Amino acid sequence: MNKEIEYALEYHQQTKHSEASIRSSNHYLDWDNRPQPFKFYTNNPSISLPVDFPKPTLNVITMKDTDKISPSDNTIINIELLSAILFFSSGITRQIKYPHGRYFMRAVPATGALYPIELYVVSENIPGLQAGVYHFCPGQFTLTKLKSGDYRMLLTKAAGYDEVLSNSPFTIILTSIAWRNAWKYQARSYRHWFWDSGVIAANLLATTKSFGLDMKLIIGFVDKVVNEILCLEEEKEASILMAPIGIGLSRQEPKQVEQPIRSVLNIVPISKSKEIEYPEIWKLHKASSLNSGEEVRRWIHSITTIQDNEESKIQDMKLQSKLISPKFLEPQPLSDVILLRGSTRKFSRRPITFAQLSNILYSLTKPIHSEFIDKKSMIDIYFIVNDVTDIQKGAYFFNRRNNSIDLLKDNVHRNMSGYLCLEQSLFSDASVVFFMMTNLKLRLDTLGNRGYRSCQFESGIIAGRIYLSAYSQGIGASGSTFYDDAVTEFFSPHANNKDVMIAVGIGVPDYKSKPGKILAGKFSRKDLLS
Repeated sequence: MNKEIEYALEYHQQTKHSEASIRSSNHYLDWDNRPQPFKFYTNNPSISLPVDFPKPTLNVITMKDTDKISPSDNTIINIELLSAILFFSSGITRQIKYPHGRYFMRAVPATGALYPIELYVVSENIPGLQAGVYHFCPGQFTLTKLKSGDYRMLLTKAAGYDEVLSNSPFTIILTSIAWRNAWKYQARSYRHWFWDSGVIAANLLATTKSFGLDMKLIIGFVDKVVNEILCLEEEKEASILMAPIGIGLSRQEPKQVEQPIRSVLNIVPISKSKEIEYPEIWKLHKASSLNSGEEVRRWIHSITTIQDNEESKIQDMKLQSKLISPKFLEPQPLSDVILLRGSTRKFSRRPITFAQLSNILYSLTKPIHSEFIDKKSMIDIYFIVNDVTDIQKGAYFFNRRNNSIDLLKDNVHRNMSGYLCLEQSLFSDASVVFFMMTNLKLRLDTLGNRGYRSCQFESGIIAGRIYLSAYSQGIGASGSTFYDDAVTEFFSPHANNKDVMIAVGIGVPDYKSKPGKILAGKFSRKDLLS
């Protein structure tokens, strides 16, 4: 079914936002049935993770070169290192009280602060942790054991025999609980699976690189096999990403184990009453699933055959261009940046500098170790400048072939960026608003329905990098949804045939927020369920 791309095209079209769709929607938020942000198992043993873990001090986001970073003599693969990686990718950093209850904010942003993404760990024996399959609970800062034994070889087979999964000491797997995000965003929430997992992946990439560890992002795998290893309930939760960490540092040969029989473990219900089903989500998810190791290998090979026939057309357009001018400052420690990060709720309309914008754009040129990005990104970056020193306001395209910005339209009123982001004043107030776009039909023709996951996921990674780079420089960021076709129309003719994936605004916050804290292990299950 992966090659039958009408599934992805139909889903994308049906879940577009427009003025008419927003104004005619009768959807409301049932606060009494709001999903719990944490998954708890009722019968499986848990272990508390150590809270005295090392901090990632090296801020790779603001560095000029990161390719030569390698493990230091002090880097030890153990449970403390795993704890640090888990915390700085998904740990609790703030507790905020609202009329509808408490929110436990994490090290990464999430659409609607609903946190649909769960983290699992498949590990060999490392100091402090036995080989097994575990679920990470960021609220209690625990690992719940789901299975004993080394399952890395099964992951390797599921990914078409990608050996990085068997020569890494552990792999973190990201999944999505569908209802947790669909409660607010309905069928469109399938897009959010990949946005929210992408920003986590951005933190994972930065944190592991700060520790000198190599990591790979893998989204091509046999879905059924990975879901069964994690004991996921069908049409409730599904795997999105496998991230083997510490590639080449495994000290044990992976063992051959039998494919587990599907089993579903008892959990605390995430909602008080019935979950609403959105069959459109699972229709596309099944249509984008891969069903054998051979199909995975063919899919990975297809990535190398992608031809972007739009490059010559773009090069022929006569545009006013300006090279970006990054200025590499003394960076804050990465751990401080992650604790400082939050989604800005009000921008001040004060300008940011061209150097700050350049630094953010430069951070987006850094390679991503993955199988779904061969040598060229699938995502094009467009943006509206409302207030940046030394450049005129207008609509721009970031040309990553020569690190320049191309002026598409000048004198764009700042209300346009707010209008495109569902008429939210926050994005009129932002200094810059980015729109990640792609020729979706072109990608799907080569990659099939799974190409939809790839494009949305890479956009999430870019959004996560924008967040980290912005907060590294003392400015703020906030993600947004958008009027799909209006964005394409605005950036055309340059963006003809392109679809927008995600939007992010940056600027100077209109308030001073306190940094978050390391709240690992501070909450009990009772605290989190109250």
